[in-house]
Amino acid sequence: MKTYNSFLEFENIPCGVFVLDKKFNVAFWNNEMTRLFDITSKEIIGKNISRAVFLDPKSNPYLPLNIISCIDGSIGSIFKSAIIRNSNNIDTLVFISAKFFKDDQEKRMMAFVTDISSEITCKSTTESDFAFLNDSPISKIIGNDERFINLHRLIELASESTANVMIIGESGTGKELVSNAIHYLSDRKDKAFIKVNCSALSESLLESELFGHVKGSYTGAYKDKIGKFEAANGGTIFLDEIGEISPMIQVKLLRVIQERVIERVGDNKEIKVDIRIIAATNRNLRDLVTKGIFREDLFYRLNVFPIYTVPLRDHKTDIPLLVSHFIEKFNQQTGKSIKGMTEDAFRIIMDYCFPGNVRELENAIEHAFVLCNKPLIDYDDLPQEIRSTNSRIGLCAEVKSENYFEIRNVKPEVSISTIPFKRKLITKEVIENILQHNNENRTETAKILGISRVALWKKMKKFGME
Repeated sequence: MKTYNSFLEFENIPCGVFVLDKKFNVAFWNNEMTRLFDITSKEIIGKNISRAVFLDPKSNPYLPLNIISCIDGSIGSIFKSAIIRNSNNIDTLVFISAKFFKDDQEKRMMAFVTDISSEITCKSTTESDFAFLNDSPISKIIGNDERFINLHRLIELASESTANVMIIGESGTGKELVSNAIHYLSDRKDKAFIKVNCSALSESLLESELFGHVKGSYTGAYKDKIGKFEAANGGTIFLDEIGEISPMIQVKLLRVIQERVIERVGDNKEIKVDIRIIAATNRNLRDLVTKGIFREDLFYRLNVFPIYTVPLRDHKTDIPLLVSHFIEKFNQQTGKSIKGMTEDAFRIIMDYCFPGNVRELENAIEHAFVLCNKPLIDYDDLPQEIRSTNSRIGLCAEVKSENYFEIRNVKPEVSISTIPFKRKLITKEVIENILQHNNENRTETAKILGISRVALWKKMKKFGME
């Protein structure tokens, strides 16, 4: 079991850090926590966390936050602002983020408390600091909002199946990170992981890129070339911007999914492939199906297990965590020692809608690093479109008028509420849905689910579907 000394690297960082054991007793309490609460480590180590008062800033009057319920499992994580009230009844507005880890199989919680009452000066406390706690690929998807907890769970479930996955969300919301996590958590993690941007190439070039070609199949084909599907054999292929592929590519992709064979351009020899397909789109494929742009049969074969990413404007409580992460990242890249943001800069960041999502936030911090030569990023260091009231109003109005919310309001066929336990990804509802769209063809349904026909029959019998 890790001792107090194991956490000494957090002793003097400019944000509060505390660790709780499974009995909710404090195992570590750094100097910033002492300043915030006016309670020393000697006074609270080994004592229950209830001695420290956290209040809900949204209640009037302030009501206590139940920190204990977070670690005992009734709440997934802490991911909100809070008021700290010290022994002198002085209130401080803070942002709390927490991560969980097991130490000798004992569940513990490590929480980071950032004082945002005057300026954001907390050192980065993202995955680099948690490396000794969790080196999972999923840890690279930064966020403590409740929807991120659900997203993490869906990723873990998807990684345990061979079913095709569709990742749906706006640009800049981390769809590629989700695909990375699914692959590297799966049994195929030691095999190839091939990524293809389907919108970056013309139809003929994409065909050659995906399926390969033989020498002489077209002008410039001077030698045989294997395609991405062959390169991914035994592993996973990630098809980004899948909504942009042409009808011809759609037909060929459908055959790959159904028969697990490909033919190189200019050749009629069938080549068997064993691949897991993960696709991603920022478009509403259902709408494209209705308009006849995207094949319905292909949609249902790709959309077996949909995962929806979250726009940044819908999890703004994660912005301090993300800002801290990007500051640490660019400090390492540039050699600077920027500590955080001033109150004015942070207020502008929190007030912006971020149509470009996390990618736009990252770009804004990188822009600020070019200009900033002080310990804190200030208002004037941020990009013009974020600082300008007129620009902000125009961009955020455009987000609403273009109906960016349409995709995330579509309910997935597989709700997280229907998957309560690991290894039970294939529910009765999933089977019924896929059978319906395959005209009750069990062989095709089993292929889409990534199981044998016998396994499908056993599951149907279990669910009383025979």
